[in-house]
Amino acid sequence: MLTINDNAVQLMTDVFKLSFRPGIQIKDQTTTALALRNGQYERRIENLSPEVIQALSLVAEGRFSKEELSEQVFRKGGLGALSLFHYNLIVLDQACLIDYILYIDNEPYCRYENMIGETTFTDEQLHRQRFQLSSFAFLRRQQQHFVLESANSTVKLTFLSSKALDLLAGLSNFGDLTRFTQQSSLDQKEALAFLSALATGGFLEFEYDQSSQELSELWNFHDLLFHSRSRYGRHNKVSGGNYRFIGRRPPKAPKRAMPHALKHIPLAVPRPETLRHSQSLAECMDKRKSDRVFGGMDLQTLGHFLYRCLHVKGSRPYLVEARGQQQEIEILSAPYPSGGGMYEIDFYLTINDCEGLAPGFYYYNGFEHQLSLLAEKNEQTELMLMYARICAGITDSPPLLITFAADFARMFWKYESMAYAAILKNVGVIYQTLYLVATDMGLGSCAIGNGNVEVFKKLTNFPLLQESSLGEFILGTPIKE
Repeated sequence: MLTINDNAVQLMTDVFKLSFRPGIQIKDQTTTALALRNGQYERRIENLSPEVIQALSLVAEGRFSKEELSEQVFRKGGLGALSLFHYNLIVLDQACLIDYILYIDNEPYCRYENMIGETTFTDEQLHRQRFQLSSFAFLRRQQQHFVLESANSTVKLTFLSSKALDLLAGLSNFGDLTRFTQQSSLDQKEALAFLSALATGGFLEFEYDQSSQELSELWNFHDLLFHSRSRYGRHNKVSGGNYRFIGRRPPKAPKRAMPHALKHIPLAVPRPETLRHSQSLAECMDKRKSDRVFGGMDLQTLGHFLYRCLHVKGSRPYLVEARGQQQEIEILSAPYPSGGGMYEIDFYLTINDCEGLAPGFYYYNGFEHQLSLLAEKNEQTELMLMYARICAGITDSPPLLITFAADFARMFWKYESMAYAAILKNVGVIYQTLYLVATDMGLGSCAIGNGNVEVFKKLTNFPLLQESSLGEFILGTPIKE
């Protein structure tokens, strides 16, 4: 709802102007209706009076405040037209179609966009407490402008003037309204208007807001940003399986081979009769645990384990349609689930102690059920094992390390905003699959919470933005401590 704190009414009248969100245009205007269009999206507003239509048309210019437009509507159409105007503003605001532009000396300073629709400007706390820029705020470029966002906010502040951008320098540590006004060379009303946009948008931290500080100190910047931007509710970014690159770039096919491998090692497949003696799911779940002391294992056991957990069971073409275009993609199936059937995660093995297999760095080809040797034992493979040892909190290097790596283009072609979050969910279900099969086979296992992306990059020569590691799993023979 478009509401204004009593202390901020005067500010709003002079400096904050209503505007439709960028890209929205008025189409098909009549004497009682108008349509707002943004690309293929259209919203039609009907049963309007001429005064309301005229006021809404002026919103498109971004030069009039709510109070100025309300005065004009009331003067021409009376209380009934004013109520109709306010009602439609509320509807448009809740639909995320209304922004505010801050003007100072008739120059647009910044555009205030609430991504979930509701805007209640306030300046009350600015008069009582010292403030500074939030540690969760970040600045990025969007087309030709800089945009201020916060991992703990639902607002985007687009800087339309470099003068507004310069004002952020005065918020690097705690200060009060008087100090900011003096440093900014603005008069108090202008400074207060700018600060009220920051405060309302959640871009400021206040010195004695203890409850907020106690909660925020739990979060790292990147954790909160990832959480708030990869789920619905606190942003207006496109999110979901929208096949965003259809017609722009071909979908990424799953990896079937490593052409520069030094050699390929076929793996054993478990016989059906051995699987009939498997423990029940309930037994495996009850016995599942993380081990910390390991002995080596053998190649046949490794082949059986990889087949049961990770081999590709099949693939098929799948026709998708989006934005009037069609594209055939390949989806896969495997023993573990994967969002959209994309199966974007590849598996690499760093071998330290496995009978029948030389130490080194290998790629697991789930289509052929074979290992491809990418690098013999070297400094980087030793570093992979060292990081696994440190992250798992164990004394000796593990006999075998499985590294999960995402082929990002395959997943990102389909999903937007939530793609990386979906990949991490896939990592979780793979962990459980490996754990349960290891338990059934009597193997020792341990999922690891971290690894080194740069060491992986040196071993594979993949750019980090193309394919990178995001999960690790130790495997071996359990030894009782």
